[in-house]
Amino acid sequence: MAFFEGAERIVTWGKDGAGLSLRLLCLLLLILSFVMLRRWMLQRNAYKPGPVDVQHLASSTAEGEEHLEGLTAQLRKQLSETNLYPPSALPAESPAENFLDLLGDIDLEPKKLGTSILRLFSRLRPKVAYAVRGVLRAREQEPVFGVTVTVTSYAMRGSRTETLWRKTWEDAVQAAGYWVMAALVPVTQASRRAPWQEWRGRNLQPELFAAYQQARELCQERQFDDALDRYYTALRLDPTNLHLRTQIAGTQEKLWLHLDALETYHGAVLLDGQSREQRSARLGRGPWNPRRSLSKRYRWWRNGLLEARFRYAVVLGMAERTAHQWCRSTVDPTDYRRCPRRAHTRREIRKSLTPALVERYWRTVIYLTPPGEKEPIYGEKKARAWLERELGEDRLDQRTVSFIFQLACEEEMYQLACDYPVLRFLRNPSRRRSRGLTWTSLRLNRDVWAPLRLAWAVQQTERGRVKGLRNDLSWPMEPKDLRKRVERARGRWIWRGMTEQFRNWKLWPPRPWQDRYNAACVYAVAMTGHEDKQKRDDLAALAVGELEAATRADLTSFHPIMRSWLLTEDPDFEGLRPHDRFIRFERETYPHDAPDRDRPQRPLWAEMMAYDQQLLDGAAQVMEHTWRLRGKLLPAESHVIAQWFVTEKSVWQGVHRVAANQGRDWRDRAKLLQTVRAIADSALLAKCGLPSKLPELDDLLDEATWFGAGAAKDSLTEFGQCIEERLRILSRAIGAPNAAVSPLRRSDQWVEAVKHSGTSPNFVMQAAVQQACADYEATWRALRDQLDPEDDELAFPRALHSLHEPDGVWRFLATLRTRVPAGFRPTS
Repeated sequence: MAFFEGAERIVTWGKDGAGLSLRLLCLLLLILSFVMLRRWMLQRNAYKPGPVDVQHLASSTAEGEEHLEGLTAQLRKQLSETNLYPPSALPAESPAENFLDLLGDIDLEPKKLGTSILRLFSRLRPKVAYAVRGVLRAREQEPVFGVTVTVTSYAMRGSRTETLWRKTWEDAVQAAGYWVMAALVPVTQASRRAPWQEWRGRNLQPELFAAYQQARELCQERQFDDALDRYYTALRLDPTNLHLRTQIAGTQEKLWLHLDALETYHGAVLLDGQSREQRSARLGRGPWNPRRSLSKRYRWWRNGLLEARFRYAVVLGMAERTAHQWCRSTVDPTDYRRCPRRAHTRREIRKSLTPALVERYWRTVIYLTPPGEKEPIYGEKKARAWLERELGEDRLDQRTVSFIFQLACEEEMYQLACDYPVLRFLRNPSRRRSRGLTWTSLRLNRDVWAPLRLAWAVQQTERGRVKGLRNDLSWPMEPKDLRKRVERARGRWIWRGMTEQFRNWKLWPPRPWQDRYNAACVYAVAMTGHEDKQKRDDLAALAVGELEAATRADLTSFHPIMRSWLLTEDPDFEGLRPHDRFIRFERETYPHDAPDRDRPQRPLWAEMMAYDQQLLDGAAQVMEHTWRLRGKLLPAESHVIAQWFVTEKSVWQGVHRVAANQGRDWRDRAKLLQTVRAIADSALLAKCGLPSKLPELDDLLDEATWFGAGAAKDSLTEFGQCIEERLRILSRAIGAPNAAVSPLRRSDQWVEAVKHSGTSPNFVMQAAVQQACADYEATWRALRDQLDPEDDELAFPRALHSLHEPDGVWRFLATLRTRVPAGFRPTS
């Protein structure tokens, strides 16, 4: 009441009112409070950030006046749609997070006093913390077109300006949008989220931000070759970024490059702030040793390190794929001849990872009698020697390598479980929450999944058993015993029953879908070792039950993230997918218009064959159209014509590498795309379907089902075999050393002919090049026919014989030159 009485005296006039000095003091305090409140709101909007004012672009040249509206709309569209992509510990794309909300122009208008006064009062309550302005510019030197962009901060009373030059104004505006985002991220709350924590308060390079954003967008569009190229560009600018490495490894997993992913994850795990000696000493300490977690140099608190270690352990546990690729040269002796570049890559990875794996896991084989040995291994020296011998180039056995990888997986899960409880209590869970990694999931992997896979690997060895192994799981395992083991890993039954009851009453958070999914993986893996149909049915029922519970646990995250990984990519479910229960679960959970859902055993092989066909067909369309346009551009200068054939040879080299490797090396596909992009414009590339995306298996099955119901799997297998054989024919036709006609050799001959055509009449050279344009156009058209399974498989080799030799054409046209009447000039 005293407060209200005092306020009444301030606003009351007369003898009962307050004095003038008190009124002025209260007015001053009111103004000061308003200023402080407004400043706090500005700081809050600058940190969130709040809405950003994107001003209408201006132009310093007359040429840019007519493009202002379109370029302004492009800049605003890019800034509004450029979301932030957080990394994920799962091999799937996390949903994007919104970053900027844009406003239009809100400048005061002096000619409209009433409207300006209302806008002035609206500005007293700050809504905008940043303003973006841009000016179009032009110059004579390359690149010609540029944009000078300025970001002004109302909260920090400062601005930043940069001029960006590109080949077109559209490219310059796009680069300006990325520059604006890179300028705002380090000073906003986005810098507290991965992968930008290390850039808080620093100058974030626009090229780094643009490369990461483009890579994530390309991954969502399943253009994994371009995505990996952009990821490596970003990693070159920020080599110690842990999250960039995990995203690269996740993309490599999607391409079934598990050996490459293993090396990438291993490099990410080493970003823990320790030397080799310190890391080795820490691995030898027990879980309750205080020096294990209190070491100042061990960055166990680093966000993303546990997730990288978890994915590293999972890739080690997928030994049926990782060990197969490790030993590919011995499993398939013809692999080096068919794909030498990929074989060389695997050999280099083995040389790099072998000493690292020996250094990290020699303790796991002590006191064991491993496969091929008659006595137990004692001592560090013998353990290191055995691992080096079994992982080396001279002695590669897939069963033994698989056993070593499973031992390493079990050790990694144990080490991870030792660190996770300490990290749960010492870090802020709301700010650094582990994505896809819970304590229950970790116990399931440590106590059931990894030991079960180790028992499977032991069963596959030469003797079927290993002495001294502490693993108490047998292979195959009874469904009842496995279920007890899973329930024990989930926690004590009293506490588990209480929490489940609380979850039913909405008094406890629901169980994460990751826990259910990992339990389903355990039951699915156990199906592989059972030949008894009843036991397989019991395990399938348990696995499908866990998957159904996972779909009910989280309807917003499970379905969009896990659909492709669950139905096609996860190796744990290879034995479960053909089962009737899983097929029924799939049809109920993911309804589809195609009734035939029988999948091949190698889904990525069918996808890769279709992708190679689409890529080469699109490149052939681009080059066919390009040579048609070049024929219309004649006559042209000699150096221009020579450059045509130089680029033609580079395109044929890319086609030859893709056909020879048959989709096994993503670098060849990325190089071919870069070469074609340098020749054609973006409109022609989009018209021809480049860059193409990796087709999903479901889409291929739908198309095969449309042609023949009930035989989609066989039809898809035949299609893959047909494309593989035609790629082999194409590779021999282009790069065979004894080939009579090769487009590589013809391109070199044309380059030399054009360079030495100074003595020939100009119209002779132009007429000969006109014929060459028609020849190459027909050759690229024949390449498209070659890749069509319903067309002739020898269409391309026959079309090569129509490529005229430049010397013969030169001599023929030169003889015609002597018979041409005086004063005649050809129109070509």
